[in-house]
Amino acid sequence: MSEQSKTIIRGVYDSPEEEYARKNGLTFIHDKIRVASTHFENPGGYESRVYYLCFKDSGQPYIRKEIFTPGISAGSCMGGEFDEDLPMDFLVDCDLEKFSDEFPMSCYEKILKNTELAEFLRKWNLRHHKDG
Repeated sequence: MSEQSKTIIRGVYDSPEEEYARKNGLTFIHDKIRVASTHFENPGGYESRVYYLCFKDSGQPYIRKEIFTPGISAGSCMGGEFDEDLPMDFLVDCDLEKFSDEFPMSCYEKILKNTELAEFLRKWNLRHHKDG
């Protein structure tokens, strides 16, 4: 495999990055998309989460969860980043409703109002629609 064919270009659909990858025979992978965030207060503190739709170099979609919560002593924090793979065909004919099924109910309204995600799904389906 040539070095050029291993090169992966990341960006958004209809961007100069996508055009460059197409013109030069390079692999194009979409950048991560912020899906939603949550913030929960409780007597012991709080927890914040940010959810992203991401893609591995292979094109495999996955959900990244970034979790932050203060620790038990001043200045410390807990949480981390957690990835959950989605099936390769998950995005086939996917809309915001179907997409929201992968997230807590607290994200539902945010996902339905996420115009960046809606536009990505529209363009993804135009590029990858499987003919019956």
